[in-house]
Amino acid sequence: MKRPTLRSRLACLGAGLGLSLAGAQALAHPGPLDQNGGHYDGNSYHCHTNDCEMPDTFSRTGRDSFFFDPRSRDKFFNEIDWSYDEDFDGDCQNTRNEILVATSRAPVRYTNPRNCEVRTGEWFDEYTGKSFTVAAQIDLDHIIPPRYAHNQGGDQWPAQKKIAFANDPMNLLLTERSEIRRKAERGPSRYLPREEYRCDYVRQWLAIAEKYDLRLNNTDRNRITVILRDCDTQ
Repeated sequence: MKRPTLRSRLACLGAGLGLSLAGAQALAHPGPLDQNGGHYDGNSYHCHTNDCEMPDTFSRTGRDSFFFDPRSRDKFFNEIDWSYDEDFDGDCQNTRNEILVATSRAPVRYTNPRNCEVRTGEWFDEYTGKSFTVAAQIDLDHIIPPRYAHNQGGDQWPAQKKIAFANDPMNLLLTERSEIRRKAERGPSRYLPREEYRCDYVRQWLAIAEKYDLRLNNTDRNRITVILRDCDTQ
């Protein structure tokens, strides 16, 4: 019997969770203040301190990057708006544990009888090429980081779209924690995984960006174009 591919298993997981903009809407909420002293509530931004600044509201579609400095958006980023510690189907497993179960190459074992938290299994790290058997050694990485999406226009997304993006299996991979720190919020122009995975990695960047109508910055898009040109000649 043919073993399901990682991509097909993640697709099934996304369908099983019922992950959609509408499904995520009920879980999205304003949350605490960002470093600017305010927070987003849906499409609105609310200030709660005297020195809080309101974000710009002009449409960036089709605008030249000269008019848009992503660094000016960073202070409005709030992790709670992009939370991926969610349990969409009410089975006590958050997104991380759902993906640990879906992608393990061996039967998983749990830390408690309710099967909420995965302890052991077998996972292949696409970024580094290493394999792991202890869940605590790896964590979820967003292929396109939420902060990157926020700075590229995702700050103006509805709350439910931010949650859907942050929990979408299409945008999540398990990798060792040190690699997550090395990648941080960088795009393909500043971070790339091992050479054997680079073509798939940048193709996934484009697929996710298209799915969420996210505009990549010019430096990253140019880097992706160069990499894919080399991929086509291999």
